[in-house]
Amino acid sequence: MRFAILLLGLLACGTNAPRPKTFGGARPVELQVPMGFVDGKHYPLVVVLHGYSVNGFIQESYFNAKSLVTDGKAFVIAPDGTVDSMGHQFWNADPACCDYDHTGVDDDGYLSGVIADIKAAWPIDRVLVMGHSNGGYMTYRLACDHTDLVDAMVVLAGAYPTTGCTPTRKVPLIHIHGDQDAEVPYSVALPSATSWAQQDGCGPFTDGPTYDLDAVVAGAETHSQIAACQPPLDVELWTMQGVGHIPSYSADFMPTIWGWFGSH
Repeated sequence: MRFAILLLGLLACGTNAPRPKTFGGARPVELQVPMGFVDGKHYPLVVVLHGYSVNGFIQESYFNAKSLVTDGKAFVIAPDGTVDSMGHQFWNADPACCDYDHTGVDDDGYLSGVIADIKAAWPIDRVLVMGHSNGGYMTYRLACDHTDLVDAMVVLAGAYPTTGCTPTRKVPLIHIHGDQDAEVPYSVALPSATSWAQQDGCGPFTDGPTYDLDAVVAGAETHSQIAACQPPLDVELWTMQGVGHIPSYSADFMPTIWGWFGSH
């Protein structure tokens, strides 16, 4: 009788075992759980992908993604790429960027595995991937290969892949680019957004709203163009006029992105 009671107690404890917060195996990344997390409620997961030579912590701070955790809105991860011979962290996203040592590291498999494992362990209902520069290239790559895991994406100063891209479902996109970008030229912005819009079955772009997202450039410097998509699908190109590779985002940036994500 005592054995049966002990066994039932052990089984009960097993069902209430804490969920893991570290994922990625040999390349660990910490899952940030939304403040006031309610078990049984579903939340989005935001994946922040850093640019070349920076890291996840810096990129998360730049996007102010931590606010989504402290406001109880979303889970957030900000993983790190591997380090190249120059001592810079990078993502092997595309031949154009940024595995300059030709290591062949499978970042596509690593990131998709992390996302899949988090979704299996926690109540995730949607996944937003947002990346800057090299992280923007990686965002496109993930969405091309894993539309089963990616529900929306925000690309800042990245580019559409130069290799095959065959998404299996339609995914909303905002592509943001400064027209003075000297690192990833603005000339790739419209072709990248257009390529994604065509894959999503959308028509040409027309002018949309303007936004004041840069704290340095005066006025509403960000001009949007919106592809003709079947709602609620949405593909947009946001041109930041007078802005370079690293915009000086104001406090309005993340709320504006979050509002777009919530509406699609």
